[in-house]
Amino acid sequence: MKKSIASPLCSAFVIPGLGQILNQQFKKGVCILASVFALFLIGVIKLYIMINSVFRGIEINAANSEIIMERLKLQDTSVLWFLLAIFLILWLYSVLDAFIAGTKIDRS
Repeated sequence: MKKSIASPLCSAFVIPGLGQILNQQFKKGVCILASVFALFLIGVIKLYIMINSVFRGIEINAANSEIIMERLKLQDTSVLWFLLAIFLILWLYSVLDAFIAGTKIDRS
């Protein structure tokens, strides 16, 4: 399979950075993989903190569902939206870069 097809598909549908590794751009691929992993880890930690603060001091049952929903609505999700925006930009960059580099490799 051509690199101009395989590498962007791997970056788009498997994990960002894999296309760069397939194109033998190891440093760039590892940097993108590490960035995606860091964004994921930061997002999980932020979600844990948010959920922990929502359920602090409340029993989990159907009677408290309205209180839980109100507390969830009050949470600040701007950090999560920011992380998502960074991930989407990184994902798009990874796909486009893998396609361009794969096309150059296929031509040579």
